Amino acid sequence: MTQPVKWPDGARCAIMMTFDLDGESPWIHRDPALAERPLHMSMGAYGPKTGMPRILELLDRYGIKTCFFIPGWIVERYPALCEDIVRRGHEVGHHGYLHEKPFFMKDREEEEELLVKSLEIFEKILGAKPLGARAPSADPSRHTMDLLKKHGFVYHSNALDTDLPYCHETPHGPLVEFPTAWCNNDAPFFLFSSVPPVGNGIWSQEDVWEIWSEEFEGMYAEGGFFNWLGHPQVVGRPSRMRMVERLIQRIVGKKDVWWPRPVDLARFWLTQHPSGAAP
Repeated sequence: MTQPVKWPDGARCAIMMTFDLDGESPWIHRDPALAERPLHMSMGAYGPKTGMPRILELLDRYGIKTCFFIPGWIVERYPALCEDIVRRGHEVGHHGYLHEKPFFMKDREEEEELLVKSLEIFEKILGAKPLGARAPSADPSRHTMDLLKKHGFVYHSNALDTDLPYCHETPHGPLVEFPTAWCNNDAPFFLFSSVPPVGNGIWSQEDVWEIWSEEFEGMYAEGGFFNWLGHPQVVGRPSRMRMVERLIQRIVGKKDVWWPRPVDLARFWLTQHPSGAAP
């Protein structure tokens, strides 16, 4: 098979592994009453409090710089953690304010108001401007791409329609899309709550390892793009982090992979494919 993209430095495959630092926000957005239930608040807090130290240490160990997509509410609640993410050289990305789904907002104005609110929080607390975005629950609206580009974003990552990056054409210019897949997401396999019921049970790490490692091997064989995402409150368990480290070792063991920060990957794509079309 002909390699579809000429990645930098002769690399065969480009890698993107990012994290959605949701904390308590999805539970509160799902049902405001859950904010008063210690069980659910502790489930969410596991990510910032316990999962994140493991994740940051692992990334440091392998010299990986990536992006953490963070709701504005979480930046307000855990400023020291978010400052540490920036200090370590990672990107911070937009992920709503309280994990709101853009598709269900009443209009463009409401979506833009929340976007601007979150951007102001990132600037005030972190002195950073997000350049990447991921719509909460993978549910953007028909306005999302235009609004992101209008406010200076370079890329978005939610779509499920193809394997390689491409561009959304907006009135404000192209916005890079990094497509992903549910099978490269930890939540379908591990997210679980008994009350209210959420998720489909808890999978074996070995079953999920087979899926993730084979997805990477398939993308590597095709010379493509491997896009994986995790949630610290989900994948931050010790057993799952051991599996993530095995996946990282499998990837870096190939030698000819390109693992940039997501924003640098997006800028490369815009330079090489300004219309968004792969060669």
